[in-house]
Amino acid sequence: MKARRSFKKGDLVLVLIIGVIASIPLLWNYFSSENNQSDNLIAVVIRDGQRITEINLNDLQEPQYIKFEEGIKTTILAEKGQIKFLEADCPDQICVKTGLLTKPADKAVCLPGKTIVTIEGEGNQL
Repeated sequence: MKARRSFKKGDLVLVLIIGVIASIPLLWNYFSSENNQSDNLIAVVIRDGQRITEINLNDLQEPQYIKFEEGIKTTILAEKGQIKFLEADCPDQICVKTGLLTKPADKAVCLPGKTIVTIEGEGNQL
C-alpha cells in the first residue's frame, strides 16, 4: 500500500498566503505607532469637567504622579511617552485596566471619579 500525503503543495501555499494576509494589520499597527512616537504627545487630565494639567510626555525625564484625594481617590502615572491610571478607588477599575496610553487620541476615563486622561498629538486637539 502506498502512504498518502495529507499535506499537498497547494495547501502549503494557501497557509502561507493566509499567514501573510493575517500579519498585515499587525505590521501596520507596529509601524504606525512608531511614527506617532515622533509626535509631540501632550497628556491632558480633566477632573470634574475642568482641565487640571497638561503634560508633555516627550519631555519627561522622571515619572510624574498626579494624585486626587477628594471623592474617588485616583493616582495617575505619567512617564516618558506614556501615561496611565495607576490606581483608583472605584469599584470596577475600568480606568486602571485600560492600561498605557501612548498614541494621540488614546483615552482613559474613570466615571465614578469624574476623571479623564487623553493624549493629544500635533494637530490633534480634543
